[in-house]
Amino acid sequence: MARKQITASQRQLLESTLSTLATLITDLAPQAQVEMTFEQYEDEDAHVYVHAPRDMTAEDVERLELTVGERCNELLADPLSALLEPRNPPE
Repeated sequence: MARKQITASQRQLLESTLSTLATLITDLAPQAQVEMTFEQYEDEDAHVYVHAPRDMTAEDVERLELTVGERCNELLADPLSALLEPRNPPE
């Protein structure tokens, strides 16, 4: 079965969501490189790749993974309200 194309408004929401996520990542790890692609694969509309700096400690990498993973879960559960709720990164 062919995958249904996303609409312009869905694409705009997706881009806004990924931009918000990228901002969170750079707030948590300013030296990290964030790469986003909009390749569609099965039920995925985009991908975010985070390349942590080599000097980042294992504890900081784990904290970044957990925080970003938690935020992704919130976005998947309720994308619109998750975008509208301001969040401060943990200290």
